Amino acid sequence: MKYVKYKYKVAHKYILPIGDIHIGDKAVDYGLLERNIGWAKDNDALIIGTGDWLNVALRNSKSSPFQQDMTLEEQIKKCVQLFEPVKHNILGVIQGNHEARCEKDGNIDPLSVVCVHVGCEYLKYSGVINIVVGSSKNCFAYTFYVHHTTGGGQTAGGKINRVDKLRQIVSNADCYLGGHNHALGVMPVTTRVIETSHDRVVEKRQMLIDCGSYVKYDDNYSEQMGLQPAKLGSPRIRLDGGKRDIHCSV
Repeated sequence: MKYVKYKYKVAHKYILPIGDIHIGDKAVDYGLLERNIGWAKDNDALIIGTGDWLNVALRNSKSSPFQQDMTLEEQIKKCVQLFEPVKHNILGVIQGNHEARCEKDGNIDPLSVVCVHVGCEYLKYSGVINIVVGSSKNCFAYTFYVHHTTGGGQTAGGKINRVDKLRQIVSNADCYLGGHNHALGVMPVTTRVIETSHDRVVEKRQMLIDCGSYVKYDDNYSEQMGLQPAKLGSPRIRLDGGKRDIHCSV
């Protein structure tokens, strides 16, 4: 688990988690992806990669290599081409299960190769990202724990529960970002935190966020397996620098 910290002296900052692109799959919606990357560039939004940027379908994997239209080398080149223009916006990228299968079978992590060529931080399996927003006199620190997550979940509740389980690993983050299940959704929750320095118990608001996907449904693995269709894209998270406030739109 890696920890990174960034500071921005601005009134607010947008965060755009991007994951489950599956570059190389025939069903990728590149138009939507390029519009969102363009929006991040135009609005100076920060990007967090939540895994499975590359499809990496192998002969023994669930996803078929015959449903791909790119070799692995082409997938890497396409990914670098897409994200190099916004490399300074990328806070960190984590590995997904599709990249992990290549590391397991071929002893190479293709997403680490992408990050080297793009010039962005690679957090490997998971990361804590601390983002400070506001002026030098009045600022707020917002913490994110990001993990690709594992396991299935057929229902909306089952999918968000995979993100909720991340609170068992890092308990006091402001936002939890998860991927893998291709869902796009957000659920605010609260917990109680003990502050021994002030001899009190305070309520903490947290956001559980499923970070979406860019793989279209029809004539693809999702339709074949009878999975539930989901809205494509990424959530947009707004961090306020004037007061402690997090807003997430999907």
